[in-house]
Amino acid sequence: MHQYEIQEDRKVIIDWLRRLGIEFHTSFVVVNPDIPDHPIAYANQAFFEMTGYSEEEVIGRNGKFLHGIKTDTNTGTRIREATATAQPGIFEIVNYRKDGTPFWNEITVQPLAFPEKSLRYILMLQRDISDRRRAETLIELQKETYKGIEKGHMLGMLLQNICETAESFFLDGSRCTVLLVDEAKRFQVGAAKSMPEEFTLGMRGLEVAADVSPCGAAYLRQQPVVVEDVAQDALMDGQQDLLDQFGIKAIWSVPIFNGQEETIGTFGIYFPSVYKPSEKDLVFMEEIASIVSLAVKFSRQQEEILRLAYIDEESGLPNRHYFRTELEELLKDGKEGFVAFISADEFIKISDQYGHKAGNDLCRELGRRLVLAGGTREKLVARFSDSRLSLYSTIPLTRAPEFLEDILSSLREPVSIGEMDLFLTVKVGVAIVTPAQQNAEELVRCADSALSKAKERVGEAICYFENEQDEVMMRDLRVANALTAALKRKEISVFLQPKVALESRDILGFEALARWKSPELGDISPAIFIPAAEKNGKIRQLEQHVIEQVLSWLKKRQERELELRQVAINISAEHFFHHSFVPHLVDETKKYGVDPKWIQLEITERIGVVDIDTAGTVFEQLKKYGFATSIDDFGTGYSSLSYLQKLPVEEIKIDRSFVSNMDEHGTRAVIRTIIQLADNLGLRAVAEGVETEDDRTQLLGMGCTIAQGFLFHRPMPLDEAHLL
Repeated sequence: MHQYEIQEDRKVIIDWLRRLGIEFHTSFVVVNPDIPDHPIAYANQAFFEMTGYSEEEVIGRNGKFLHGIKTDTNTGTRIREATATAQPGIFEIVNYRKDGTPFWNEITVQPLAFPEKSLRYILMLQRDISDRRRAETLIELQKETYKGIEKGHMLGMLLQNICETAESFFLDGSRCTVLLVDEAKRFQVGAAKSMPEEFTLGMRGLEVAADVSPCGAAYLRQQPVVVEDVAQDALMDGQQDLLDQFGIKAIWSVPIFNGQEETIGTFGIYFPSVYKPSEKDLVFMEEIASIVSLAVKFSRQQEEILRLAYIDEESGLPNRHYFRTELEELLKDGKEGFVAFISADEFIKISDQYGHKAGNDLCRELGRRLVLAGGTREKLVARFSDSRLSLYSTIPLTRAPEFLEDILSSLREPVSIGEMDLFLTVKVGVAIVTPAQQNAEELVRCADSALSKAKERVGEAICYFENEQDEVMMRDLRVANALTAALKRKEISVFLQPKVALESRDILGFEALARWKSPELGDISPAIFIPAAEKNGKIRQLEQHVIEQVLSWLKKRQERELELRQVAINISAEHFFHHSFVPHLVDETKKYGVDPKWIQLEITERIGVVDIDTAGTVFEQLKKYGFATSIDDFGTGYSSLSYLQKLPVEEIKIDRSFVSNMDEHGTRAVIRTIIQLADNLGLRAVAEGVETEDDRTQLLGMGCTIAQGFLFHRPMPLDEAHLL
């Protein structure tokens, strides 16, 4: 079939779909799966009305323009795969209207085939299911609240969960609050995690008034109060500067009633833009408020029961009986975490000198700080004995060292006893919760044993209980714990391993390798501390530290008028895709006065399956600024050939696992193919891990010209590399 005939057939099909769209009131779009990025070829009027976009803004674009912060990327990927393979399916995803409002969209993917024309399209039926999702969410939220009450969870935790659930159905940046009113007719903050701390401090204890805020007005009027535009509403007169500071442009508030139709507080939503509610929005808010009322009523009843049985009257903290009972229940969830005992060396002295009440006050203050420290992640704090506080947290173990450091930091501030501010020496004993260790009594015993070891040390100390079963996990915890301090103290050093010309053995460049010698743990392999940095959220900081050392080394060579050679730096996928990666790199090269051409970024080929489109954009930015790029560990997995031609890189590195197995016929064939592929694409092929003359000879015979490995040079400190 001639090209003009294909085009004519497409026009006929699109015209048929257009007529169908007039009759078909369900929203739908038609995409062309044979064109890269699957552009929308047609959308009916119902789709424009549902999304708020015009035909000019839709046709020819990929459906990803409807995505936003709340959109699940995995579902988006599944929809694209179904489109590309013409597989029918039904998907539910959060999309965004043109005005920024998120909505739940049910997308039915249905292939349209025209065999006689050798053409195909994908029909995507679109249905706004937000009402159904809201109804389902309300039912689930009610169940979660009941369960939380039964387990004795703190009211603030229950209310915050309600707020966060409600926020997911409104504009990005929307923030929900629950303000309760006490007997003195003053606001008490039930939940306001999304709001700035200044807001929480300002609202706590504020007298309720009808002419000061929508929340006060909603409480006293006992009806919803909507301020669509704070700049135009008389209710907000005189508060514009404060509202601008918090980024608030609209406020909706509904009253919260108890069972006697008395108002006990308000549920409010604060928006970053002028915003008008629909009738369904207000009904949803009122239903949320009724769940808040349920949580407040039954939680207070439960709290009173628990207070009588499980509260240490002298400090106001939960007692050891409560801690043991709750710990047994929480462990049933099977989550990892840790149990810790915390004690201040000065407790006995304070009790002896200032009286038993002073000791109770000290425990109360330490307990308060523990509750606030380390973020809002679920944790349990109790007074286990006169001088010991107990803590249980479900934080992932890879983050435990950082979490415990936050706790210690909160306890370093002085404590006021009498007329004195006293600094405490805090000791912590930790028992980790693992699949092999889920026994509450045993965890308590282990944490107590670890605390005893901590008390034997001078000054502030954290000790972990160790056993053979947890040896590997404890090693990772010790590494993660020491890594945070190591980065602060700049213990991570950089070694350079030269890249050489295989024929002449001349040095062509270097690869920067991170090395760590810990004062406490000795030499730690990169195979251990780099994965620990990735798990602990420290990999960007580690790689930025390496970049700074390399640039400093290059700057010194410039100042000494020594020959400059390109240095390759390994970059993780997390760092590569971070929005600050390229700007930070550019700023650092300017700061040190080093031309970007002397820096090469080595990226593992795994980035090809993370987000090929974004990866291509980042590589283009690096190329624009003059940085060189390389694909590391090439050929070890994933679809290398399918994406390599899309990425503007200059070099691919043959993984050492291939070089070390070159005696195998199949491996030699792979290496030869990679070298030929690189040559065909105009790229350099660099072999890693060359250790013998036989390796060198075989690689030269296959056409490889550049390599690195122990045969030529081992990694060396920066000062030693200056001599080359």
